[in-house]
Amino acid sequence: MGHRPATAKDYIQALRLQNSMLTALALSLPVLIARPQFDVYVLLLLLDGFLLNSAASIHNNICDFSYDLRVNYTSERVVGTIIPMGKAKALYAVVLGLATFLGLMFICFNPFGPSYNVWALVAFLFTMGIVSLYNVVGKTHWIWGICISLGIGSLVWFGALLTGSVDNVDYFIMLYLAFQSGFMQNLEGGLKDVATDVSNMAASLGVRVKGNDLHISGAFAALTWLTKAAMTALVIWIMYETIGLVHPIAIFEYLLTVLSCVVAQRLLSFRKFERAKIIRFFGFHEALMWVMLPVFLYTYIGIWLTLFAAFLPLVFYVIYNRSVHGTLLVPDI
Repeated sequence: MGHRPATAKDYIQALRLQNSMLTALALSLPVLIARPQFDVYVLLLLLDGFLLNSAASIHNNICDFSYDLRVNYTSERVVGTIIPMGKAKALYAVVLGLATFLGLMFICFNPFGPSYNVWALVAFLFTMGIVSLYNVVGKTHWIWGICISLGIGSLVWFGALLTGSVDNVDYFIMLYLAFQSGFMQNLEGGLKDVATDVSNMAASLGVRVKGNDLHISGAFAALTWLTKAAMTALVIWIMYETIGLVHPIAIFEYLLTVLSCVVAQRLLSFRKFERAKIIRFFGFHEALMWVMLPVFLYTYIGIWLTLFAAFLPLVFYVIYNRSVHGTLLVPDI
């Protein structure tokens, strides 16, 4: 095909690592809450989440090969072109194998008894299976986007089962991250791809692109605000159940909520289809929505782990994008 030889940077790009730290922390947060210390065990949990994200990403690139050939991105797609498909599949098998090995080790050495281990195994296998299902059928209908929400929720469940208990805070994290991933996948992701993917949720809700003109439908805007209202209700509920609604942390959560609403309204006000600009703004929105989670957890994990959890995904996101794609906030997604 006349393509240049693949480099290490191409293989890193194929793994699409920009959001890997979110997955890593989704697995690790329940453990950090139960035992707020950063040690080798937590480091290995982060590594397993990172590997699971990497495996899912390269599998997605493999499954979406024919679709990606028809779409213009900020940079070239490397899987199946620069990286031969056989080598991409081999990399996927290695990364998935490592992630599976680590996950099974966590289950085997879990000290909380057979019942927890059985459910931990179910959660772990369900996470891998449901995300793989999305990769295979995700482009056929927007409804399959729910697989990502279910996958991130079951990953949090897996992490919680490794602590020997699943409480209201764990359920909150499961639901909050499920909503967040669904918002990112179906609404923000649908908006950025609406010009080329007629199967996504944004297109199904009446969002249209004609030339450079973007029309945001009332149904899309309504579902955006409904989802944000549900996430806000979750935050208010867990604060009511734990720290109270007038705690200084609660006041900060209200401020972050207002800022996220401002950014969401800015996204909904776009009248020109500028894909890079849409990605940049939904990056701002996702950063605000993510930070709300570790900020709430401050009373459980302390200031240093809060800062670590809040900024690790953001710093990694910027460093990865700058190194691989040459831009701080617009990854090749």
